[in-house]
Amino acid sequence: MIYYISDIHFNDQKIFDKCRRPFNDLEDFKETVIRNWNKRVCEQDDVYVLGDIAEDNDITALDLFKLLKGKKHLIVGNHDCNLLDAINKSAIFESVKYIDLINDAGRKVCVCHYPLMDWMEFNRNGILVYGHIHNKTESNGIAYAQIKDYYKDKPAYNCGVDVTGYMPVTLDEMIKLKEVNKDEPYIN
Repeated sequence: MIYYISDIHFNDQKIFDKCRRPFNDLEDFKETVIRNWNKRVCEQDDVYVLGDIAEDNDITALDLFKLLKGKKHLIVGNHDCNLLDAINKSAIFESVKYIDLINDAGRKVCVCHYPLMDWMEFNRNGILVYGHIHNKTESNGIAYAQIKDYYKDKPAYNCGVDVTGYMPVTLDEMIKLKEVNKDEPYIN
């Protein structure tokens, strides 16, 4: 099984507050993500973590990934750049890339931290899974309204924890989430 998750931001109070995460505190959030992850993911599963694993310079958050099941692959996000040396030395992730094209049950999936207008295999039935934008809405600026409108009828899916129930999700689950939540203000 392949799972996707993005923008966990372990130990990042600023993001916790900005996204209005519905938990008592960072500890409650952390425990919930770990519990949700390990309840769903088996050791042989692949989990694509599409960036922003922690607060910018918090190498202690890497220890949390040792508690998480599955074969983890990091797609680097903007908040991971200062941690890259520590990430590579930790050997927690099976792979560390900035963008990748994977096969998920015969489907070509481009994984990238950022939402893109054009992605690998875009014109050949390729799918995009991305993060970065959390649960932002049109009220966060014109770009977010444009992204939501552009992705409306495209196979592009936001796997940020703030829209996926604070757990890794499958591609099929993201497809259903987008359909069910198409009228929600955040970008699916």
